[in-house]
Amino acid sequence: MSESQASSDVELFLSIGLDEKRAKDTTKNQELTSSLKKFIQAAEVSKGCDKTIGNILYTFATSLPHGSQHHAFLGPYIHSGAIRSAAQIKAAVQYLTKHNEVNKEEFEKETGVGIVVTPEQIHSVVKKLLDEKHAEIAEKKWGIPIGDLLNPLKESLKWGEPAAIKNELDAQLEALLGPKVAHEKEKKGKEPKEGSSSSSSKAEEEVSVPVEDPSKPQATTIKIFQCESHENQRVAITGWIHHIRSQKNLAFIELRDGTGFLQCVLAGKLAHVTLVDTYLKREASIKIVGILTLPPPDKHVPGRFELQADYWQLIGASPTEFEGIINVESTVEQLFDQRHIVLRGTRASTLMKIRAATMKCFRDHFFSRHYTEVTPPTLVQTQCEGGATLFGLDYFGEPAYLTQSSQLYLETVIPSLGDVYCIAQSYRAERSRTRRHLSEYTHLEAERPFITFEDLLNSIEDLVVDTSERVVKEFGELLHTVNPNFKVPKRPFKRLDYTAAIEYCREHNIYKDPENKVHFEFGDDIPEAPERQMTDQIGEPILMMRFPVEIKAFYMQKDKNNPRLTESVDLLMPTVGEIVGGSMRIFNYDELMAAYKREGLDPSPYYWFTDQRKYGSVPHGGYGLGVDRFLTWLCAEEHIRNVCLYPRYINRCQP
Repeated sequence: MSESQASSDVELFLSIGLDEKRAKDTTKNQELTSSLKKFIQAAEVSKGCDKTIGNILYTFATSLPHGSQHHAFLGPYIHSGAIRSAAQIKAAVQYLTKHNEVNKEEFEKETGVGIVVTPEQIHSVVKKLLDEKHAEIAEKKWGIPIGDLLNPLKESLKWGEPAAIKNELDAQLEALLGPKVAHEKEKKGKEPKEGSSSSSSKAEEEVSVPVEDPSKPQATTIKIFQCESHENQRVAITGWIHHIRSQKNLAFIELRDGTGFLQCVLAGKLAHVTLVDTYLKREASIKIVGILTLPPPDKHVPGRFELQADYWQLIGASPTEFEGIINVESTVEQLFDQRHIVLRGTRASTLMKIRAATMKCFRDHFFSRHYTEVTPPTLVQTQCEGGATLFGLDYFGEPAYLTQSSQLYLETVIPSLGDVYCIAQSYRAERSRTRRHLSEYTHLEAERPFITFEDLLNSIEDLVVDTSERVVKEFGELLHTVNPNFKVPKRPFKRLDYTAAIEYCREHNIYKDPENKVHFEFGDDIPEAPERQMTDQIGEPILMMRFPVEIKAFYMQKDKNNPRLTESVDLLMPTVGEIVGGSMRIFNYDELMAAYKREGLDPSPYYWFTDQRKYGSVPHGGYGLGVDRFLTWLCAEEHIRNVCLYPRYINRCQP
């Protein structure tokens, strides 16, 4: 793209409401630039349009596969305003990524097109919710977290205007509770210093920074997860204010320390309105000291315990503007720009804990099966899965790459260590922008000597089922907070040859080219969307086997009964698609040399890999599992990036 063209595109993207950074970043990706311009044209958007329209177009351009023809279909809906809300955009993306052929009537039903939510309907649904939560509202009054009310309302009134729903909720709450108590204005000047002389007036004393009573018993410093063994004891806990609600001289803090959540009750001078407004804001870090009590069963608190505070100390302040960094209307890209803030949220942090728990269970599985964990390099000078998706770099004047797979290195240690595995980062320079693709991902790989193809299939099945069972047994309560419907898959998994999969697609009108109704033929690689469509229709885990030689990697062993095929396998899971790829490996020296020649590879850099076929070579096989895809399936997440700490995908390499 020429400099003048790029400048023109930046100007266009700025004119529809994109900020300068996003506009410039977009022009660095030719496919994304082309896709966004097609959406602008199809939606008949003119320069200076409402910024909201620009964000909608950008969301569709970045969320849907490049090269699709969805811009022509979506354009009129965007132009007319028929699709506008965040809920509609999300539903549209979900529908279009799942369906190769678009049924207009079905699409409009799934996305709420033409549905009008009347003020009367909003009033009725809000009233019903407030009736259901009457006891909790009576207890907490204006202190009830607004999200506890808004979130179920937005689910029930999915296609309603968020502002109208919020206004109706505020109106009914005010009618029920009376006007919100106005907070006192902050005192001017500095607050009295801790331990300062008490020569001030009574009013000044009321708003002084808390001072710990030295006559009270020494507090034991604990983490929230240790509360069980300290009931009715005086403890000190440090953490961050996750939520706070307050009334006159009474405040309820939901404290978070990384090990759990705890409600802390501040009363009297500790909860003076000026202190609360000045210091106790969301995400401030704080130390709270008091007595751990067990509240009545009918009292709604996070966790089992409640801390009756007698002292608190601010450790790190949090400014008021924290509340405005992200909100329910933030776009996907805005959320990932502020990923460090999102990770403080309940769901994102829970997913990270499930990720850690799953990694432990993977390792426990391998340890129980007597595998040895190794740590291969990720800076390499050989390729494993093809040069087109390699990230190249200059390694002290020599060409090198970020690894696509550690498989070749694993094969070198099976003669000394036997069954081996690794969990490491792998990299693919794919320009795919689907809900299951990453540029950097966590790769679990294993290799086993002296096995058959059947042994390999059983090993993959055992890994997935046993790890799932371990997660449910040890961390089931945590998992069910994000995926309450998760069930461990049953053995044996369905086994489906590649040729049978091609036939299934033909019989069920799953097309290679949906627009022209072109069927798959032998030798075609089935892409993600039709593969997932087939998997979702079958509705159970599938071990898809014996792919053609020409679409698989050079090192794969040919099938004994049909040399056109390989002893290869992909594990396909409903809703996600492929999460494991594996094969038996060529173990004959001459066959491997012929494979290098067939693929046009110079065998010289692979001497260390080739040597395994010289010195006591044996039948062996292995597989690679995408940990991020496994977690997407386990947690029933819509998109793979949600289960990553800081995901890396096309146009996303920060923060």
